[in-house]
Amino acid sequence: MHKALSGALTASALMVTPLPSAAESEPAKQLKLEEVIVTAQKRAESLSDVPVSVTALDGDKLKKAGIENLSDLSDYTPNFKLVEGGLIPNVYMRGVGSGSNQGFELSVGIFSDGVHLGRPHQTRGAFMDLERVEVLRGPQSILFGKNAIAGALSLIAAKPGDELEANFSALRGGPDGQREISAMLSMPLSDTFGIRAAVRTRDEDGYMTNENPAVDRDEPGVEEFSGRITFGWLPSDDISTSLKLEKTNRKQDGRQFEITHESALTGCSGENVTLDGIKNTDAEEYAEIDNYNATLNVDIDFEKGTFSSVTAATGFESEDLFDGDSSSFDTVPLLGIEEYDQRSQEFRFTSPGGEFIDYIVGAFYQEGEMTFYESTPLKVRNGALADAGRNPVGCLINTQTNVAADLEKDFYMDSEAWSTFAQVTFNWTDSLRTTLGLRYVNEKKTGFRELFLYQSGTKTPVDPVTATVLGALNIEEHEIEGDREVGVTLPSINVQWDLNEDIMTYATVTRGAKSGSFDARNNNAKDGPGGGGENFEFEDEVADAIEVGSKMQLVDGAAELNIAVYHVEYEDMQVSVFDGVAGFVVSNAGSALTKGVELDGRWLMSEWFMLSGSLAYLDFEWLEYKEGPCVATADEDICDLSGKENQQTPEWTATLSGTVSIPMPADLMLDFTADASFKDTHFTSGDLDPRGIQGAYTKFNARLALGDSNGDWSLALVGKNITDEMTIGIGSPTVLDVGGFRGTLEPRRSYYLEGRVQF
Repeated sequence: MHKALSGALTASALMVTPLPSAAESEPAKQLKLEEVIVTAQKRAESLSDVPVSVTALDGDKLKKAGIENLSDLSDYTPNFKLVEGGLIPNVYMRGVGSGSNQGFELSVGIFSDGVHLGRPHQTRGAFMDLERVEVLRGPQSILFGKNAIAGALSLIAAKPGDELEANFSALRGGPDGQREISAMLSMPLSDTFGIRAAVRTRDEDGYMTNENPAVDRDEPGVEEFSGRITFGWLPSDDISTSLKLEKTNRKQDGRQFEITHESALTGCSGENVTLDGIKNTDAEEYAEIDNYNATLNVDIDFEKGTFSSVTAATGFESEDLFDGDSSSFDTVPLLGIEEYDQRSQEFRFTSPGGEFIDYIVGAFYQEGEMTFYESTPLKVRNGALADAGRNPVGCLINTQTNVAADLEKDFYMDSEAWSTFAQVTFNWTDSLRTTLGLRYVNEKKTGFRELFLYQSGTKTPVDPVTATVLGALNIEEHEIEGDREVGVTLPSINVQWDLNEDIMTYATVTRGAKSGSFDARNNNAKDGPGGGGENFEFEDEVADAIEVGSKMQLVDGAAELNIAVYHVEYEDMQVSVFDGVAGFVVSNAGSALTKGVELDGRWLMSEWFMLSGSLAYLDFEWLEYKEGPCVATADEDICDLSGKENQQTPEWTATLSGTVSIPMPADLMLDFTADASFKDTHFTSGDLDPRGIQGAYTKFNARLALGDSNGDWSLALVGKNITDEMTIGIGSPTVLDVGGFRGTLEPRRSYYLEGRVQF
């Protein structure tokens, strides 16, 4: 094992060594872990009984760990990673994720109270007042739908209770000026009707400094407001309903990108190329996203089972200005405006459970409309033209604009999908079960893309000379449309065997799929690997997975250990590839194999001390990818990546967390939590550019809290990334600046003081 990992685990263990009990003379109590209930299989079950590799974090753990968004989950979940990009967040599970294209569905299905959120911008929805978060690894297509090919992430919001409940919290910290206020009120209005409301507002100045005189500010500055109101109605003992209305507004000034390797252009300007949080972009980058979600859940209990209905309307609007070259040169400011509206309906019937045959059957319908507009004033400089042969020539004295033009692009897509599904479990004995699953999905999509080129600052079409120059850079006017309809059948079989009361083993064979669609980002209409004609439409991605695992209760119930071994082969994997100049091309990359081992567990070592952790090994290989991207210094125009790894595929990842709770005088409680998260060396860009290699690292977080034993109040000091590790999330070449390379700097060290009051 790597020395860095070994050191991280040792250090973290030392930080949380349990203290002797104050009552050692008293007879020792029988220690037993609290049971974790999850709904990973659409019914309430103990986590130890679910034959899936699952990580579950309840609301209390989310608060104590300072998990404020999906990105923070990366430090606590094996083989899961959300990385911030320029325009679109990228979500990866077991090395499989989505690139930067509005036509993509997420490879990791994200669900909010059972509602599918299939677009990357929806990851920025309300993340507050949660009852639980469940992370399911591996294809989850039977119960969660077609687009959970790499896994599923389920967010369950807290519901109204039958008692008055309220809480308030505030935090203030640095060095980036974090400020956050959140509040919740839940109360019954009658014996059958209740309401729960939650709000959160947070802002921070940013952990990077933009030293460009035209901008001169800390970035990325964030202002965010989230609000949610949930109505609960129980008209009878057999009927429960809830209506959730939520909205999130997020404003961000600046991006996390900074140049790490200079180009022929930036080499003349003295650009900072050290990963140190100092940037020099000329554009005043910004983004604003409005997410909404309205969900109606109805459950009706019958003697033979429970009928469930999930009705939802969700979507977002976003506007985004991004400096495509990430430098002080005014070259490619990209303005993107996106809007998405989705409506869905699911009906499901679930048997009571505990019978010889348990089953779930259901039907699902979803429709959506997307519009995407992109406007770009292009300034093609002599440096980019002179460097078109791929070999950087160093500092170019003449950096005057050679060609200037305005690009405008429109993309529209309508989608409609319906599916039916069934999952049947045969309980042969008390210890042996077989589960068969089947889902059929029919999906229709219509797509349209057009691109216009105008003389700079006008609506006049470009002249022939300018059109020829831009055509050589894969930028040309075009109009493309397409229609597609696909039906796919997704089967699954699972066998569970309880070796005894404490050890459950399982084996699963399943197929997953991810929707094909249309390329929203290409800048030309040519056919072929680099073009947008035939490649305007890309096909479904399919995965065949085998997983074998075991869940064990140890030390008389005081500890648990879960292990999963998986082997997943992907066909027609969808990829988004930078074209080397100014655009992205979507295609199906052939086949890939991902395999590995995951271990996670908890151990209640004493009444006051809990230790938990995970260890994951990942092996990703492109089995066939002959038309992959090339690094900027390659001689070939088309690279064969067959036999190589993918981006965001660290071989080893690990987490270790310890919590000590010490009773204090005056009915007080002192809680100390320390976390360590390790990630192995990995590539951050899809072309496997060595300039984008992120070395192995370990990040440490800690929380020291003092409060009353009933949890009515607490005051906590929190530190995140305590050792201030400088790490890259996404790496990519710079746009219209051949030879340059940039990366997104992940959050640096932060600390804050947090106070909570529970009423």
